[in-house]
Amino acid sequence: MVRRLLNHVRTCNLWCRIGCYLLLLQLVGCTTANHNPAPVTSVQGYKIELRSHINTPSYRVKKGETLYAIAWRSKQDFKFLAALNQIPDPYQIYPGQVLKLKGKIPAPVYKKPTPVKIAKTTNSNANKGTANTSIKAPSKPLVKPATTKTVTANTSAPVKYRPPVNSKPRVKTKPVVKVVKPKVMVSNNKLKWSWPASGKLIRTYSSSKSGQQGVNIAGSLGRNIIASENGRVVYSGNGLRGYGNLIIIKHNDDYLSAYAYNQKLLVKEKQWVKAGQKIATMGNSGPNSGAELYFEIRYRGKPVNPMRYLPKR
Repeated sequence: MVRRLLNHVRTCNLWCRIGCYLLLLQLVGCTTANHNPAPVTSVQGYKIELRSHINTPSYRVKKGETLYAIAWRSKQDFKFLAALNQIPDPYQIYPGQVLKLKGKIPAPVYKKPTPVKIAKTTNSNANKGTANTSIKAPSKPLVKPATTKTVTANTSAPVKYRPPVNSKPRVKTKPVVKVVKPKVMVSNNKLKWSWPASGKLIRTYSSSKSGQQGVNIAGSLGRNIIASENGRVVYSGNGLRGYGNLIIIKHNDDYLSAYAYNQKLLVKEKQWVKAGQKIATMGNSGPNSGAELYFEIRYRGKPVNPMRYLPKR
């Protein structure tokens, strides 16, 4: 009986030790686990987490960024940022450059023209009231007399004229290249907006601060995305977090339009596009969302309701 009791106690101690070891292993696994945040599965949360706006008074330019992209993220007019930082057209910025995002535009410095001093000539004889009118004759003649030479005529046979031989090869002239005049931006009263894609309108614009700043159009992957108006592409890439493959078109000095969540970009920066031209194909906003296009219109850097400009369907 005593031996059985001792064996039972030993087996209990063994199981207790095994349980303690397992508990320690679990604690060690928890402490060494990766603490990266779990990926967001919600489509709306995905957009809110990745969309990063700039709210600081200054910003350091990163590689690949443009003034238009920074103005878009900070909801500023690109002309205001250019004037604030004294950046001339075509608004080139460089990595590491610190841009002011808030403040007053410095007034232009006016420099007074420096007066030109004219040296006055004084006549010493005029003060005395006498004028010297006598002119001395030159001691030597100013012009040497021309000497004549006698030339005897050559009675030999005349020599035939031979044109000089040019040893250098003839240089071919380059063809005349026609200078293409830059295209003119459309004025505000002549803008005729069109829908950038066909599909169902699933989200509309909201005027609240945290609300929707554009419209979402549902469709299918690969569907054509077209330019809503004539303009020039000022951004084409995926450097703005939360917009995916994004295209921004400048229509004039006041209006910009943006096309986000594209599957494939078909235009490059500084390229002129026409209204109705295919610029991209439709993609999606997240791994668990359907195909859609996010479309914005901005007036002087501020989002406006696209439904006020797009034609009624």
